[in-house]
Amino acid sequence: MRELKLEWLLLGVLIDSIAMSSVWPLTTIYMNQELGHSLVAAGVVLFLNSVASILGSFVAGKLYDKYDSYYLILGGIVFTWISFFTLIFFNGWPTYPIFLVLIGFGTGWIVALNNSMGTSIKSKDGRYVFNMLYFVQNLGVMLGTAIVGILFKHSVAPLFTIATVMFTVFFVVAFFTYRIPKEDQSVQSVQQTQDIQSKMPKVNFTIIMSFFVSLVIMWIFYQQWNSTVSIYMLKLHIPLRLYSFLWTVNGLFILIVQGLLSSRGGRLLKDPYHQVYLGIAFFMASFGILAVAHQYYHFVIAMIVLTVGEAIAFPSIPAIVNSLSPYDQKGKYQGLASAFPSAGRAMGPLVGSMIIESTSFVFLYSLGLFTILVVLVVIALIIESTKRKATLYDNNQE
Repeated sequence: MRELKLEWLLLGVLIDSIAMSSVWPLTTIYMNQELGHSLVAAGVVLFLNSVASILGSFVAGKLYDKYDSYYLILGGIVFTWISFFTLIFFNGWPTYPIFLVLIGFGTGWIVALNNSMGTSIKSKDGRYVFNMLYFVQNLGVMLGTAIVGILFKHSVAPLFTIATVMFTVFFVVAFFTYRIPKEDQSVQSVQQTQDIQSKMPKVNFTIIMSFFVSLVIMWIFYQQWNSTVSIYMLKLHIPLRLYSFLWTVNGLFILIVQGLLSSRGGRLLKDPYHQVYLGIAFFMASFGILAVAHQYYHFVIAMIVLTVGEAIAFPSIPAIVNSLSPYDQKGKYQGLASAFPSAGRAMGPLVGSMIIESTSFVFLYSLGLFTILVVLVVIALIIESTKRKATLYDNNQE
């Protein structure tokens, strides 16, 4: 049976990630300094962008299970290309926020399809596939944000021009390499004969939902690094340029940890669930460091610990979800695996600002420590008591 080559899928993910990452970091600055709108208005636009991304992920994941992913991904690329192309020439108010929300929908659509198509690659270990997808996506983020720093002065037109060109290349790559049969017909007919519409086992559903809820909570607190940490550092008289350097550290350590994991086939620990626990433990510890941080090097250490945690845990979760999802529902659950983190990203800045207004930065980060500890204990109890009863749908995950 022919299948989509991982190399081509990774190239598409890299191009998509570079293009998207050359656009989203400037939203707040551009709307506030160039278009003259408040930070609240920028926050609302980013929230709507995240909501649109959730919707795009959910819809694309559902459609993947019923229709040809080849046409779905080409449609998503064209839709997003039109939005980028329009913003080259019309990037004032209200065109900019409207099309940024449309790009959010396209982002969610494409990410969900990329992950869903990753589930179709049977020649590679599932954890290796999702680890490589995560690795390439973060490499794209590093390159894309670097482009912003080099090209953005006062006009966003050059950035949208680059994004448009890159999506043109993405379309060409997808057009010539993504047209692969979704399922072998004999396998599909056997599946239909055995069960016209397969049902998700209750144990599998419980494990998957525990992961999804955990992702929402972790991303709510992860977003504090994008929203409240910079303000806290300024209050401690640490310059903004040093805050920006933290994201260079983040990208660097993601590449280091992901490179290590990739060389080991995505496996740091034999049991993928234990690998997630370890990652969440690192993630949790970073907020403990953040809560007592007063010097710049404290923030650097906290960022390194956070990055190690996310690089270990986050790619493992969609791989496990893949192994627990029935063959005709993989797209649906990969779409949800993209949508739930987007929900956390959407709520994070709002939740953080509300907690800080009524308490303090230290309380917020301490709350992150204890909340993620509760998450870790709860999902470990749920999973360890049920995982042996779970039905696996992907032998590469065992």
